[in-house]
Amino acid sequence: MKVSLVFRWAVLGLAAASLEAGLPVSPVSPFQAPDQPAAAAATTESPPIEFRGVVVIGSRQQFGFFDPAKRQSFWVGLNEAGADYRVTRYEADTETATVEGGGRTLTLALHKVKIASAPAPVNVAPPVANFGAASPPIGPPPVVLNPTPADEAKRLEAIAAEVRRRRALRQQTVTTPEKTQ
Repeated sequence: MKVSLVFRWAVLGLAAASLEAGLPVSPVSPFQAPDQPAAAAATTESPPIEFRGVVVIGSRQQFGFFDPAKRQSFWVGLNEAGADYRVTRYEADTETATVEGGGRTLTLALHKVKIASAPAPVNVAPPVANFGAASPPIGPPPVVLNPTPADEAKRLEAIAAEVRRRRALRQQTVTTPEKTQ
């Protein structure tokens, strides 16, 4: 179900107006299942940033982080001042970084990448090799300025031949799977 932008703004306006008027806010979330208790819906707090990478060039280490709230990534050097977050320690064997920022000290593990393989295609006909016949020319025929009726007849015949060739290939592809079943 698609909700219009106007409807969303109207709901947001009503919510803001009810908060300003001091009306109580329901403790039951409209976004959780009705049989689910409110306490079970609460999740553990996730860290404000994600540890995404390490680059070592010579003796210099750079650490890559991603801020999901800002949708922004940034790089910080070891004990580098001036950034919102400061990496105070890095353990290469466990791939964890100790980060200070926002009044907190966090120990973040390197983000694990999830790679999924694409499923194998099903019922794909193999390409048909036609080594005996001459292959048709690739691409359209060259453009002739001020074509004669003979040139125009050749062009139309080439188009008709290409249409016949493609229909034959399509028919061959349609009939081939039936023969194998």
